[in-house]
Amino acid sequence: MKSLWHAFLGVSLWIGCSNDIPTTMDSRSTWIAGGVYSIDSGDGIFKVVKILVLEPGIVHARIYKNKFQERPESVDFESLSLGSVHDADGFGMGHLPLSEATFRSWTPAFVTRADVTDDELEGYCMWKDADGGVF
Repeated sequence: MKSLWHAFLGVSLWIGCSNDIPTTMDSRSTWIAGGVYSIDSGDGIFKVVKILVLEPGIVHARIYKNKFQERPESVDFESLSLGSVHDADGFGMGHLPLSEATFRSWTPAFVTRADVTDDELEGYCMWKDADGGVF
């Protein structure tokens, strides 16, 4: 029995230390629908996105207008807003179809998971009906 335990422990350590296993949330294999991620907007500011739907090669995301000076490690959903195009401090987008490469370039970091609502899927359904493109 001790030998079996040592074998299990050895394999667990080997797998846990393997470079082949993703350790960050920047790989499609670790992205999840309903996943909420912080992203680097490229100008020293971080934003929050929620993945609505994952399709082969496409990440359908909801981007909130909120801006953060540091990468957020938690999210207060009550304070997140899409805003509007009339807001002086910018706005978010209810649905944005992105290539996996584009989404990955934002260096997404997993924050939490939340259910995707029917209201959040409205833009995705319109995109699908229109046979829309991808950014």
